Amino acid sequence: MSIRVKLYMSYLAMVIVPFILMSVVLLFVVHANGIEDVKQYFDRVDKEPYEQALVYGELSYVLRNDAGELEKPAYVTEIQQRLGELWAGLIISRDGKITSVSPFLRQASPNENWQGLLANPPSTVTFNGFRFETSAIAFDYPDGGKGSAVLFRRNDPVPLYGRRVGTVFTLALIGLTGLLLTYFVSRSIIKPIKTLEAAALRMKEGDLSQQVETKSKGEIGQLSTAFEEMRVRLKQSIDQSLLYEENRKMLLSHISHDLKTPISAIKGYVEGILDGIANTEEKRSRYMQTIYRKAADMDQLIDELFLFSKLDLQTVAFDFKVIDIRRYLQHFLEEQRFDLEKSGIRLVYLQGGAEPIPVAADPDKLSRVLTNILNNCVKYMGQQREEAAGEIFVRLGGKEKRVVIEIEDTGPGIDEEDLPYIFDRFYRAEQSRNSETGGSGLGLAIVKQIIEGHGGEVWAENAKEGGARFCLALPIAAPAVSGDDHEEHTYH
Repeated sequence: MSIRVKLYMSYLAMVIVPFILMSVVLLFVVHANGIEDVKQYFDRVDKEPYEQALVYGELSYVLRNDAGELEKPAYVTEIQQRLGELWAGLIISRDGKITSVSPFLRQASPNENWQGLLANPPSTVTFNGFRFETSAIAFDYPDGGKGSAVLFRRNDPVPLYGRRVGTVFTLALIGLTGLLLTYFVSRSIIKPIKTLEAAALRMKEGDLSQQVETKSKGEIGQLSTAFEEMRVRLKQSIDQSLLYEENRKMLLSHISHDLKTPISAIKGYVEGILDGIANTEEKRSRYMQTIYRKAADMDQLIDELFLFSKLDLQTVAFDFKVIDIRRYLQHFLEEQRFDLEKSGIRLVYLQGGAEPIPVAADPDKLSRVLTNILNNCVKYMGQQREEAAGEIFVRLGGKEKRVVIEIEDTGPGIDEEDLPYIFDRFYRAEQSRNSETGGSGLGLAIVKQIIEGHGGEVWAENAKEGGARFCLALPIAAPAVSGDDHEEHTYH
């Protein structure tokens, strides 16, 4: 329930609830006084002045024209009874002595000084909490006796204390209702706000582990949802920053080690030349070639570090195009085949069909992926190969809505304990950190980053016949507007 609706309902309840409670209390009081039919009671109260007037008129006529009736006990008893039913009573006297007092008046005030009231009747008098008006009438009896009558009639159906008590009770009821409604409404608003305040203070102190949760709905529920989303995003951002910081530390550690090794080698060979150790042209040439090879290794390492850093920070822009992966692999492998044959390795491409397979890819980045895998195969095949020529098989196949590229070599394969980690940054299955045998440890990590940037998947396994098999799975793309029969741009 929204805060606005809660406030509107509380304001409305402050008016309606006291009225309902007052009605309940009134009904209880009425029934406690033995009144069964409330409607009939109030109808009678409304008609009471009229019925009193009828009796008063009859009594006034008797007193002025036929006062002798007052000497008849039966008539006096009847008139007193009729007056008592209308909350009225009569005191009758003859020659200053009281001859009749209404039973109703005696019941209303048992200890009253009726003689005093007869001698000096006030304008109003109070009996049993009710206010009565008085009317004094002087008359003559038929035998010449002097008579007087004082009439007492109730002019307010509510006792005097009832008004004060009712007013105090009504004000107290309204005040109590307002306080209770204010308490419960404010509690339903303030309590979740306090919860949000505590959550904000925890986040201020850096504690993002506790979930922000309130049971409220409406505006406060939306606010708590926004707080929870903010907490989750802040936590993700901080966790990512910590991960980046850890990665940077690891990167610096590996960079310092991997750069120090070739630099130390270069310094050693330069010192050998300067100290005259390379005293022949053949030695100097061999030293210079080694220095050049170490410098080339450093240049390649820096290039890989720079590319990996950009991929890791997701700042590399991919230029996706829809390409026929069959033709793309055919052209790429033809370019690589000559260099591999010079190393004594035969490259075999098994297309597995002739129909085009459209794939959304960045040709340059995909070329880097394939080059890194081929270089990895060549490097590890060279560690065991002596005279026998090595082979690399490239197969192309489909699997559901993906195309799978398999690159399998005839090398020593990968140790089972190394398989889960070979795509991690700076992981080397060969731990010597020799760039000629173990590589930089970034080649396959770059492969993984690029393939995942294409929405694909990469994994490695050992072939049954021996050797390592690298599998690249890329999603098959529906071609967009065709530019030519080879390449088409796409929004990937």
